[in-house]
Amino acid sequence: MSTAGLISMFLSLCFVIGLVSWCYYRVLTAETPPPEETEHFHSA
Repeated sequence: MSTAGLISMFLSLCFVIGLVSWCYYRVLTAETPPPEETEHFHSA
C-alpha cells in the first residue's frame, strides 16, 4: 500500500474512533430525564 493510502486509512480510523468515543461519552454521561417525562412510556 502506498504512503497516501496508509495516511488515508489512519485518518479514517481516527475519525471513526473519535466519533464513536464522543457518542458513547454523550450517551453514558447524559442525565436521567425527570420522572414526569418518562411516566407515560408503556414499554416492557
